[in-house]
Amino acid sequence: MQPSSSSLLPLNSLSPSFGQRKNATLADRQLTDRHLRDRSRRGVTLSDGKGLQAIGLTPGQVVGQSAFALYAELPEIVEQLRRALAGETFTVVSEVGNTTFETSYAPLRDAKGTMTGVLGIAIDITARLEAESQRLTLQEEVIRTQQASIRELSTPLIPLADDIVVMPLVGTIDSRRAQQIVEVLLEGIAANQAEVVLLDISGVRMVDTQVADALLRAARAVQLLGAHIVLTGISAEIAQTIVHLGADMSQIVTQANLQSGLRYALGRSHRS
Repeated sequence: MQPSSSSLLPLNSLSPSFGQRKNATLADRQLTDRHLRDRSRRGVTLSDGKGLQAIGLTPGQVVGQSAFALYAELPEIVEQLRRALAGETFTVVSEVGNTTFETSYAPLRDAKGTMTGVLGIAIDITARLEAESQRLTLQEEVIRTQQASIRELSTPLIPLADDIVVMPLVGTIDSRRAQQIVEVLLEGIAANQAEVVLLDISGVRMVDTQVADALLRAARAVQLLGAHIVLTGISAEIAQTIVHLGADMSQIVTQANLQSGLRYALGRSHRS
């Protein structure tokens, strides 16, 4: 075939199991190619493979037909054929019905570098894409489960008595964790019908404006539910930081450590 006109050059459509095709031998294929080239100067389509079933064709059914006519109702593929005929090498993903193909195009050239045809290999990747989608769905579910577990570990709420709960905080408090603290406190107070909440910050590395604001928001949220909040584990350094920041902690009862906070909570509970 000669690429000098607008005619179609050889196009092969192959199934995913290219190496397992039960077709003719290489020698037979070479004879077939020569026969087709001698038969038509206008260009032909040579198609083989299980991938043809996806578009309602059988191997060999379209031998000798123009691919432009064959894919006339699929303008996306027609445009790909034109690009390939212009000598471009590329790979595209296209959907034909319910099947997704990954198609690679490459020019065929003789020993002198003259373009003699186009090779197109279309691989059905539908099953692979579905498997990837299922994997991503599973991965997202695992991430959600991990995030829920991390949330429980980062903001644990532990019942100490019928109406007393404690939340020991460790590490750094950022805006997301601060929001989690408020949410868990509100849910825990309602679920446990708690009257006193001990918020222990002995393990908090640093208290800055963000942490102080989170503590104040937690205190306000607890008070809206009619409960009392006791802040424990305040070191001298943290106390100085809070004073320096000018945070209004007057709404929060403070205790040096968790033990003294628990005694305070038990005493308040007995009085009530």
